[in-house]
Amino acid sequence: MLPSLPQRLLAGGVLGLLLVTACSSSDGDDDRLPGQHPSPQETKSSGPEPRLQEVKFTVEGTPEKECYHSVVGFDDKGPVVRNHDDDWSPMSHHDLDIHSCPDRVTLTIAWGGRKVTGKVGMRACERAVTGENGNGPGVDGVAGVVNEMPLSSLRPGDQFCEFNEMSSTVHLFRLQSVNRSTSETTWTATEWFDLGYTAPNS
Repeated sequence: MLPSLPQRLLAGGVLGLLLVTACSSSDGDDDRLPGQHPSPQETKSSGPEPRLQEVKFTVEGTPEKECYHSVVGFDDKGPVVRNHDDDWSPMSHHDLDIHSCPDRVTLTIAWGGRKVTGKVGMRACERAVTGENGNGPGVDGVAGVVNEMPLSSLRPGDQFCEFNEMSSTVHLFRLQSVNRSTSETTWTATEWFDLGYTAPNS
């Protein structure tokens, strides 16, 4: 039996309502392409989500008869610590460098690393490195670069940003503890890749 006229009108009305609802849900007032939903982390102030977040590592620094370097780099799994790095040279790749000598132990952050304070995201780290800030022992008063900063001046909670513009990699190092007797330091590292970064004059 064929449906009656009222039944056909009711079915058509429901179908039309479904189509209108579907269209209005995708158009809306949000000025985005369909299917694009910005993450709360992807803002101009914070940048994208970290690739690595607060990964802990420990670096040796006990003074010995001869000076030596203990350095930290990164691979796909996280921080790679090389204590007593016999292959160290000024041109070798490293991100954090503890330089231990009989008379002092110092910290250097590569790629123009800066000391920062407060809650820091990727964009803030980038601005800290490309701008000018920082003062105190081991921090250049003009450029703010952390270079041979005495370990004795470090305190738990100190934070340092590194930004490698060549690879668009950003690191935030946070000091967790420092052993005043052995100069051993424990840190956490957070890493971002700023895929949207374009270096000046590139």
